[in-house]
Amino acid sequence: MPGRSLSSLILVAVMLPFLKGGELCAQDASPKASQQVREQLQKFREKQQNAEKNVSLRKASIDVTQSRIAELKKMLDEAGQRLTTEQASLTELNAESSKLAAEIQSLEAIAKQHDAADQLEMAAASAEARLGALVAAKQQLDAQLSSLRKSSVEWQSKAVESEQQVQGLEGQREALQKAVTDSETASDAAEQKLVAANTALTAATQARDDLMNQLATEEQRLQGAAASLSKLKDSVVQMEKTLATLRETSAALGVNSEEAAASLTSALTDLQPLLANSEALVVQTTTRRDQMKPMAEAAVAELQKKQAEQTAIADEAARAIDAWKQAVAKVNELNQKQTELRAAIAESQVWQKTLNGQMTGTEPSVQKLAAEIQLVKADAVAQRRLAETAMEPLGRFVSFSRDVAPILAQHCIACHNTRSPGGRLNLDSFAALQKGGENGASFQHMKSTESLMVMMVEDGSMPKDAEPLSAEEIATLKKWIDVGAPLDAGILATAELFDVMPEASQPLPPKTYRVPIPVTATAFSPDGTVLATSGYHEVLVWNTADGSLIRRITNVAERVYDVEFTPDGQSLVVAAGTPGQLGEAKKFSTADGSLVQTLVRSKDSIFALSLSPDGTLLATAGADRSINVVRVADGASQVRIEDHADWVMDVNWSPDGTKLVSSSRDKTSKVFDSKSGDPQITFAGHGEPVYSAAFLSDSKTVVSGGSDKRLHIWTIADAKEVRAIGGFGSDVFRVVVIAGDNILSACADRNAREHKSSDGSVVRTLSGHADWVYTLAVNTQKNLIATGSYDGEIRLWNSADGSMATSFIGIPKDAGSADNVTAQSR
Repeated sequence: MPGRSLSSLILVAVMLPFLKGGELCAQDASPKASQQVREQLQKFREKQQNAEKNVSLRKASIDVTQSRIAELKKMLDEAGQRLTTEQASLTELNAESSKLAAEIQSLEAIAKQHDAADQLEMAAASAEARLGALVAAKQQLDAQLSSLRKSSVEWQSKAVESEQQVQGLEGQREALQKAVTDSETASDAAEQKLVAANTALTAATQARDDLMNQLATEEQRLQGAAASLSKLKDSVVQMEKTLATLRETSAALGVNSEEAAASLTSALTDLQPLLANSEALVVQTTTRRDQMKPMAEAAVAELQKKQAEQTAIADEAARAIDAWKQAVAKVNELNQKQTELRAAIAESQVWQKTLNGQMTGTEPSVQKLAAEIQLVKADAVAQRRLAETAMEPLGRFVSFSRDVAPILAQHCIACHNTRSPGGRLNLDSFAALQKGGENGASFQHMKSTESLMVMMVEDGSMPKDAEPLSAEEIATLKKWIDVGAPLDAGILATAELFDVMPEASQPLPPKTYRVPIPVTATAFSPDGTVLATSGYHEVLVWNTADGSLIRRITNVAERVYDVEFTPDGQSLVVAAGTPGQLGEAKKFSTADGSLVQTLVRSKDSIFALSLSPDGTLLATAGADRSINVVRVADGASQVRIEDHADWVMDVNWSPDGTKLVSSSRDKTSKVFDSKSGDPQITFAGHGEPVYSAAFLSDSKTVVSGGSDKRLHIWTIADAKEVRAIGGFGSDVFRVVVIAGDNILSACADRNAREHKSSDGSVVRTLSGHADWVYTLAVNTQKNLIATGSYDGEIRLWNSADGSMATSFIGIPKDAGSADNVTAQSR
C-alpha cells in the first residue's frame, strides 16, 4: 500500500503538465518540441529523483509516524484504561456523591424534623408555662377565696356562737335575778341579825367593862388596904423592936425607960384596933374581889360568846352581802357579755357581708380562670402530645405509658406495690416510682448507667426469682431514663400503671375446644332469637331455634362471668376477667361482634354487670370489692362504691332505677343509692358467702341466695327477713325475679327452680343437668329459660310448662367457626 501510493503520486506529477498543456502540444509540432520534451523529461527525471528521495524521506517519516502511532496507540490504550478506571472512579464518586446527597437530604429532613420538634417543644413549653402561670394565679385566687370562705365561716360561726351564748345568757337571767333577790333578802335578814348581835355585843361589852372596872376598883382598894395593913404591921413590928431595944438598952445602961416603954406600949395598943380594922378591910375587900371575879369572868365569857355570835353573824352577813354582790355582779356581767356578744354579732354580720361581697367578686374570676385553665390545659396537653409524637421517631422521647409501664407491670409490680412494697419501693404509679425505696432513688434523670433500677435488671438481681428482662426491655428502660424519664402528656403522675397502660387486645380463643368448659353466663336477646353464652376468651352467640352457632365474639378476657343485651338488642355488654391480672366490661356490636368500647377496667376480674331499667347506665361488680356505675354511651364514671370487705359477686338495679343491691363473699347483701352510692341497708342473715341478689317488683324487697342453701326474702327498710326458702341441696349461684315476683334460681345441686315469693312454694324444678347449674336467663317473648352448667351443657326450657326445648354443649364444633374467630379478630 505505501509503494502503490508513491507511484501514483509520481505519475500524477509527470502527467499533470501534459494534462494542463495538452492543447499547446497539439498545436506545436516543431523541432523545438523534441528538445523541450527532453528537457522536460530531464526535469521530470530530476523531479522523479527528488520525488523518490522525498518518498524515501516520507517513508522514513511514515515509519517514524507509524512507530509514533504505535506508541500513541499504546498510550491511547493506557489512556483508555485510565479513562475506564477514572470513569469507574467517577461512577463511584457520583454514587458516593448521590449517597452523600441523599444522606444530606435525609439529614436535612431529620434536621427539619428536629427543628419542627423543637418548635413543637417550645410551643408545648410555652403552653405549659402559660398553664403554670394560670394555675399559680388560680391557686392564689383559690387561696384567697378559701381564706375568705374560712373567714366568712369563722365570722358566721362566731355570730352563731355569740347568738347561742346570748340565748344561753338570757336563759340564765331569770335564775340570776332570782339569786339577786334571794341574796338581797338574805343580806337584809343577815344585816338585821348583825344589828341585834352588835347591840347584844355592846351590852355585853358594857357589862364586862362595868364589872372589870368594879373589879379594878376593888383590886385597888384591896391593894390599898393590903398596903396600909402591911405598913401597920411593919410599924407594929418596928415599934415592938424599938420597945425591946429600949428595954434592953435601959437594962444595960440602968436607965429607967418605963415611960418611954409605956408610951410605946400604949401606941402599940392603939394600933391593934387599926390593925384589926385593916385586916378586916383586906378580908372584906378580898371577899368582894373574889366575888366579883366569877362575875367578871362570866361577863368576859358572855362577851366572848357575843363576840363569836357577832363574828358569825357578821360573817354570815358578809357572805350574804357578798352573795348579793356576786349575784348583782353576775347580772351585770351577763348584761355586759350580752352587750359584747351583740356587738360581736353585729361585727360578724358586717364582716360576713363584706366577705360575701369579696367572695361574690372573686368567684367569677376563679370560675373564669378555671375555664381558661381547662382550655389552656387541653391546649398544653395537645401541644405536648404533638411534641412527643414528633420527638419519639427522633429518639428524643420514650412513652412511659406505652413502653415503660407494661415492663414494670409485667416484671416488677408483683413484688413492689402499695400493699407489699418490697424494699419499701412501690412501683404502682409514676409518682411512686419517683420516690424510690430504702436504697435510694430508682433512677437518675438522663443517667441510665448510674440508675439503680438499670443496674439491678442488668446484673439479673431483679426481678428476683423471676424471668429476667429482655435486652430490648432493658434498652427501653435505659432510653427512657436517658431522655429524661418523661411522663406522657395528660397522664396523672399518681395514676396507677394499670390505668395508664394502653389496653391490649386479648388472645384469640382456641379454634376448637378439647373439652367442654363451664358455662358461667347466659343472656337472651330482647326478641329471644339469640342466646349469648360464656366461652374461653370469647362469647358464643347461638340461634335459639336450632342451637346452631351464629358468631364467636373475641377480644375478651380469659373467663366470661356475665353477659347482657342492651334493650334495643344492638349491643352486648360482657363482664370478664383474667384472675389476678385484669377485669373488664366491654360493649360489642351484635351485628358483627366488633368491639364498640371498653366501659370498665379493673385490676382483677369483674364478676357481674347489670343495665339500668332505661339501659343508659351500667353497674359492675368484681374481685376488687368495688361497684362501678358508668354511662353506657361513653363509659363515663358516675359513681364508685367501696363498701364490701370481700369480692362482690353480683349487682342488680331496682325496677325504679333508684337503688342497687349487691351480694358479696363477705357474707352480706347491701343496698345502695344508685346516684350517690350511699349505703342504705345491710342484710347479714346468710352467715355464708352471698352469690346473687335481686329486687322484687316493688323495689322495696330483695331476694338473695348463697352458700347457706337458702333464698332469703327481706325488706330494705329494716333488713328484716320476710321469708326464708329452703329445699336446696347446695349453694345457690344465681337468682332472677320474673313476672309475678316469682323467683328463678340456679343451684349447685344440678337443678334450677322456680318459687313463689309470696309463700315460698315451689312452682317447678328444672332437672336433668349432670353437674352444677351456674347460670340462667329468661326471655318472656319466646317463653324461654336458658340454664348453663359446669360440664358445658346449655339447656333451653319452655317457661310455661318447664319442658326442655333443646340441649347442646356450648363449644364451637367446626373449622368454619374457627375461621370466624380470625375474621372477627381482625
